[in-house]
Amino acid sequence: MNCPVCKTHKLNSVELDSKLSAFACDSCGGNWINSSEYWGWLEQHGPTSTDPYTESATINVSDKQQAKLCPECRRILLRYKVGHGLGFYVEQCSACNGVWLDSNEWQALKSRNLHDDINLIFTAPWQSEARKEEAREHLDAIYAKQFKQDYDEIKRIRRWLDGHPGRERIINFLNDADPYQA
Repeated sequence: MNCPVCKTHKLNSVELDSKLSAFACDSCGGNWINSSEYWGWLEQHGPTSTDPYTESATINVSDKQQAKLCPECRRILLRYKVGHGLGFYVEQCSACNGVWLDSNEWQALKSRNLHDDINLIFTAPWQSEARKEEAREHLDAIYAKQFKQDYDEIKRIRRWLDGHPGRERIINFLNDADPYQA
């Protein structure tokens, strides 16, 4: 099998994780996981934690955004946003369900305890949440640019206001052009 990124480099058999066989490219660092290997590993492995989405140190990934062909059946791999604080995509073959991970993506998934949820990344509910997260991040960037150094204080006030029992009265007071005018 050839690497879907490098095209001409052969993929070598490796053990990506304990008892998880995969194929790796020595040139770009990507990994191909056969779907039956992943499902077998997942059944043996089981869940790693009751807290699946832990925060961790940032791992630099190499998300190659070019079109890729499945190394097994040569179909085009489909891209799926990971989300959950990770800004990269993983690719899956719609025919054989194998998964391509670019360099360090497995390590990033594992650091967030998402490596045992790869199968869920390809589902509509996961992708819907990833799109919502991306929209929130985009809106947050717009507000940060607009409010500059005041943005952190505005967010702090908003958190305080959201939990306050008199929230509606306070908002009405703030919206009143001149609350002291008789």
